[in-house]
Amino acid sequence: MFDQGPLSIWVRFYIYAIHGYFSEVMFTAAWEFVVNQNWKFPGNTSVWSLFIYGGSSLVMEQMYLRLNGKVPLLVRLLMYSMWIYLWEFSTGLLLTQFNACPWDYTPFEWDFLGLITLEYFPFWMLGTLINEKFLMKHTFRLHFVDTPDPAHNIEHASSNGCERKTK
Repeated sequence: MFDQGPLSIWVRFYIYAIHGYFSEVMFTAAWEFVVNQNWKFPGNTSVWSLFIYGGSSLVMEQMYLRLNGKVPLLVRLLMYSMWIYLWEFSTGLLLTQFNACPWDYTPFEWDFLGLITLEYFPFWMLGTLINEKFLMKHTFRLHFVDTPDPAHNIEHASSNGCERKTK
């Protein structure tokens, strides 16, 4: 097998974009349930969120690489959250120029121009913790490995004890 090295920036962008898209759908579904007791859990988002989350996470990745080991976790989470607010405001402002901004926070008490809201701050803190400790950590560990037969990977994983053990 030949290790082709870490994932390219485009593959990492894709992983972050899909993760952000999925997380937003799940968050809006949970929010709808908590606020309106809607058992249908209708989650929604916009295709724009793929680019917004993918791009934002690539910037956060660089922040992590520069800050980890030098800045305490809580401070990093605050910095990531501030970045997210700046990014959400900037992309929202840009999309508003084309009547394409998919969110409007004007019903929230602590919104700013309907583009960001402080009510989401605890959720952004939690999201950045998940992003750093789970998503980025494991994305950095991923590598493409070239094998002559893709089925070999599955057989090899099973023979090395990677399969699920049953009693």
